Amino acid sequence: MKKKNKKNHIRMRLSKILLCILGILAILLCAAPRGWAVIYDDGGEHDVTTDLNDDMEIKDGTTVNLYTSVSGYIQVHPGSVLNIYSGSVFWYVVVSTGQPEAVVCVYGTNFAVDEVVTEATEFTPLFGTGSVLTGTYGNGESILPTLFKPGLWFFSDKPINLQPPPSSGPEEIQIDIKPGGNPNNINLKSKGVVPVAVLTTDGFDAGNIDPTTVKFAGAAPVRWRLCDVDDDGDLDMLYHFKTQELKGLDENSTEANLTGETTDGKVIHGTDEVRIVPGKK
Repeated sequence: MKKKNKKNHIRMRLSKILLCILGILAILLCAAPRGWAVIYDDGGEHDVTTDLNDDMEIKDGTTVNLYTSVSGYIQVHPGSVLNIYSGSVFWYVVVSTGQPEAVVCVYGTNFAVDEVVTEATEFTPLFGTGSVLTGTYGNGESILPTLFKPGLWFFSDKPINLQPPPSSGPEEIQIDIKPGGNPNNINLKSKGVVPVAVLTTDGFDAGNIDPTTVKFAGAAPVRWRLCDVDDDGDLDMLYHFKTQELKGLDENSTEANLTGETTDGKVIHGTDEVRIVPGKK
């Protein structure tokens, strides 16, 4: 038993020494000029979806959204942004020091750092030896292996952000234009207001909407209140919009949309039928 423990101890020490050596090499490699790196430095935003058979460098406030495999390393310079949604990095991701700080985010679930489970929040890798991130991307794929260990190998002295998967689209909600009315007649020449209710359901609480983000046919609400619009015992949200601000409607419109966000940042979308009627002569 003692011999076995001694062997395991030696193996662990050798592994740590190897990682230290590799970490030093990684820093030296990144410090050296690399003529074959693909450089993103135009200050724009780029979706990288085709496998890259080179190294990658991100500079000058540029944003890269990674969805594919990189055969070399990725260097993230100060002021730039790297969002990793899927794919793999054969060597490592190194985040250069400097101001403004670079931002690196990985979107997924079931994260573990050096085999220690962590919540979707953030972690700071050890710059000398790095840290290995494993887990599952938002699209269901496993975070793919590098050369030496499974996962993404990071070198950084600032946090790497671990984020839940981005929403695939707005959450559909139930709205009722002019509650109690059928059909929902709207006279676009009216100087009044149009009431629109967002209904609370088993899966959605209308009280969680941020009213300052709400738009109905291009108009912002002038007032709102919680009330039980559909008499089902729970509280709905009733908004009022100035009719003459409904720029998203015209005489041919047959439906109208309400959009907005919840207080925790989820995008919402609801649709109901309308009938545009002419004003009285």
